[in-house]
Amino acid sequence: MASSLYFVVLLCLTGGLWTGANAQGKDQSVNPDEDGDCCVSCPPGWTQFENNCYIFYFSAKDWADAEVACIAVGGNLAPVHNKEQLTFIEEMIKRSTGSEVPSWLGGHDAVKEGVWLWSDGSKFDYKFWSAGEPSNGGGAENCMVNAFSGKANDLNCQNKKSYVCGKSLY
Repeated sequence: MASSLYFVVLLCLTGGLWTGANAQGKDQSVNPDEDGDCCVSCPPGWTQFENNCYIFYFSAKDWADAEVACIAVGGNLAPVHNKEQLTFIEEMIKRSTGSEVPSWLGGHDAVKEGVWLWSDGSKFDYKFWSAGEPSNGGGAENCMVNAFSGKANDLNCQNKKSYVCGKSLY
């Protein structure tokens, strides 16, 4: 018992980044939390990038049902605040499926056309739209989907797509 406690204390005191593997063989990292306490990590099945955890679901849902499913597992549809996050998400999808599967992300302008929001409430600072996007094609494209070009498109929220959930480690 004492040796187990010693190991946990030693692990926490080392600080820095410890990388292990979760049950699905994906990278998972453990970091001290905001108070310096050890150890904050992504839940099993989730993959860490920067200070966020992500999980991809291949099952197709409309945007609203995908958001509800993400909330049920403790997250939201994934917000994307920089190009590196989108690249990471697209690579995660390719690793999971072997192909480029367009998937719902957390962006939407369903409240007011042209005013984009993230479903997790974080600041919408996304600038990496595909050429001509967001287009609001047919007057009914209010939800964000990745376009596998390091860019995103808007799409009708009723379409059924795979989806990516995200949540902050902190």
